[in-house]
Amino acid sequence: MTTLAALSAGSRALVNALPEQQRLSRRLIALGLTPGSEVHVLQNRGRGPLIVEAHGARIALGRRQADRVTVIE
Repeated sequence: MTTLAALSAGSRALVNALPEQQRLSRRLIALGLTPGSEVHVLQNRGRGPLIVEAHGARIALGRRQADRVTVIE
């Protein structure tokens, strides 16, 4: 397992777990990032926001947020 922030552009993974912080978890769920959902990393330049695709929607996440989402490659 790794974090969403560690994936390179073009990678696909399944969301394994969301952060324990309820406020952030609720936001991620509202955006479509739920455990078991597939994500496709569209942009990860190593710093700044990541852009991922989940359920056909593009989502921009801050690096700190993405670092708290564990995924299975």
